[in-house]
Amino acid sequence: MQFCFSHDFDIDPAGFWEIFFNEEYNQELYRQLNIRSRTVVEQQDDGVCIRRIQRVEPSVPIPAWAASVIKSTAYTEHNLFYRDRSVMDVRIEPAVMAERFHLSGVFAVTPLPEGRCRREFRGELRIAVPLLGPRIEKLMVEQIREAYETAARLTHQWVKRHKARPSS
Repeated sequence: MQFCFSHDFDIDPAGFWEIFFNEEYNQELYRQLNIRSRTVVEQQDDGVCIRRIQRVEPSVPIPAWAASVIKSTAYTEHNLFYRDRSVMDVRIEPAVMAERFHLSGVFAVTPLPEGRCRREFRGELRIAVPLLGPRIEKLMVEQIREAYETAARLTHQWVKRHKARPSS
């Protein structure tokens, strides 16, 4: 199943990425997303790319119809951000059923007129579980959409705070 979510923000791409990689922002975001735990396993910045790996355990309840297949919602998120293209490759590796699960995408931030930007996440989710796979895919894409809506609201708040700061 392919998906795409996009949101526009009143900040340029460089400012967006500054917020995106801000640890205080991330702590607030994951709190609002009801994440039980988040651990940054690795974060390296060589000036060209930022490589980040984080383990995440959401507090999302597993529906009864999927509980026989999904034993855990924990996952490892692999990010590779390319500064020159304002693009980040994303790959999600679940704690269970990794051989039956594929979730990857491209997170791009493009400039818009008047110093604004558009954040777009295009991805693909495939779950190879007979009968339940498409239903789980639909559920997960809806959860991802809701998470991106929450992230957009928080990002708008951070942008307002960022713009309200006096210049040094």
